[in-house]
Amino acid sequence: MNRRSQLPWGASSQPSLYGGPRQSRGSRQLFVLGAIALGVIILVWFLIGRMCGGAGCTDYYCPSDRKIEAPEGYEFVSRIFAYNQDKGAVAPGNDLSIAVELTTEVPDGAALSFYRYIDETRNWEPIAPAVLDAQGKVVAATFTGTPGIMAVMRRNAPGGQVVAYLPHNAPLHRDAAGRVSIVHPIDFKPASDGAISGELSTIKAEGFEVYPVIASNNSVRGDVAIVENILASRESRANHVQQIVSRLAKDNIKGVDIAYLDLPVTARTSFTLFIGDLYNQLHAQNKQLTLTLPSPIKVQNRVDEGAYDWTELAKTADLIKMAPYRDQATFRLTMPEILQYLTERVAPAKLILTVSPYATETGGETVNVMSLAQAMSIATRVTVRAEADAITTSTNIKIAGTNIDKDEGLTGIRWSADTATVAFSYKQAQGAGSRTIYLENFFSIGFKLELVGTYKLGGVAVEDASANEFLGNIWPALVPFITSGQPILLQPNPQDLNPKWKVKDNQGTIEDTGRGSANWFTPAQAGTYTISLTLSDGVSLFENSIEVNVKARPVTSTPSPTATPAR
Repeated sequence: MNRRSQLPWGASSQPSLYGGPRQSRGSRQLFVLGAIALGVIILVWFLIGRMCGGAGCTDYYCPSDRKIEAPEGYEFVSRIFAYNQDKGAVAPGNDLSIAVELTTEVPDGAALSFYRYIDETRNWEPIAPAVLDAQGKVVAATFTGTPGIMAVMRRNAPGGQVVAYLPHNAPLHRDAAGRVSIVHPIDFKPASDGAISGELSTIKAEGFEVYPVIASNNSVRGDVAIVENILASRESRANHVQQIVSRLAKDNIKGVDIAYLDLPVTARTSFTLFIGDLYNQLHAQNKQLTLTLPSPIKVQNRVDEGAYDWTELAKTADLIKMAPYRDQATFRLTMPEILQYLTERVAPAKLILTVSPYATETGGETVNVMSLAQAMSIATRVTVRAEADAITTSTNIKIAGTNIDKDEGLTGIRWSADTATVAFSYKQAQGAGSRTIYLENFFSIGFKLELVGTYKLGGVAVEDASANEFLGNIWPALVPFITSGQPILLQPNPQDLNPKWKVKDNQGTIEDTGRGSANWFTPAQAGTYTISLTLSDGVSLFENSIEVNVKARPVTSTPSPTATPAR
């Protein structure tokens, strides 16, 4: 599982404001500069300044006088509208294109969506993302139905946007429910002919938008070469754009995330052109385009963007998420410089910092990604520092944590103030050098979230927001940040990081040395005994054990006394 600066899948024009019914996804015809529906096209303009509301309104939606509150964490940025019953029903097979003037100025990259009100449940439900025009005054969307009551709202959570990546068809973490604004299932990848392979995850959108990811990276041999070939010519780029637009129309997808990582610098211009073309096509259909880009890197006295022109890409993307920066040894030193560089080129509200529940391992030139459970299984390995013949009854034996034994020059599990993580270093076999594992948890994530407020970023993304219990549970740090906008900056109690030793059934006496090992005075009876080591990352407990065979101590024969004859 060798990966370098990557997410789990790798190393790492004006919106259309025309409106009215149009043929739905089953029979749309797509053109180069936009999707213009064939059939009945009726202009639907909700320019609020010219509307008198109620009487005299001839549009499909008219301003309503209903007083309905926005749900917690959201605010209205338009008036509330009601469907104009005088227009009758929209013909089957047609969609409705809507344009609405905003009543509130919104920053670039704000989380805007159309919502419908359900009288039976008294709840607002999302309909479609609201695509903002270049002037920031009008938003547009395409409805596949005709909700009775609708309005445009934005999420105004103090922590900003909350984006959740998910493996294909993985369930969302329970603490993410009601808190995430966008879910990115990692569903698709580009094929060599420019088509899109993969199937859309089955996710019930409950208060969030679902924009699947089209991903490519060097974790799968040949995938990056496929993208390079697609980007190589205008014709192949145009074909790929049409394939993406067609797939989104086929599956009724409202937006998409492009995560083409690990591209060479030679693809910089062609990738920018591709994103620009895709953005124009999707916005013509009132669909959203977001990007996942690898973090720039600090090289000597400059920041290197590599294949990704952040300044130009930010002009043709609704949101940009910066993939996790893996090297925890340099994160706190270089990330402030990288974010300062980016926010001078990208509107901060459009920039999202990604945090991760995965542990990382560094050493040499590679960065490995692993689950918290895998990392702690390495930390809790146990060994006996004695020859087998010396493990006998009523004997003092040293039991050690293989990878935390300070007598072997190891660090043990500790809080690293330099990296703001719980970490430990260990030696590899056969003289392959040492490795350091950094654990992501409640404590480390708080110090990363601090950067969101410092640089006024648009929010936070979670690399894997699934219910995978083997990952670090970082949601106890995320939830208060989402609701308050303030990170929790705490360090673990050093005592919680100390190893705990136990012999099953308390056989013999075991005492911690305070150096990642323990002295065990073996029982008087021979047998097989189980010794366990328990470690904590400051949040959860992890245990590993070994069975030790204790032999009976050999009986030493004593010479018989010899009688001495009397003289």
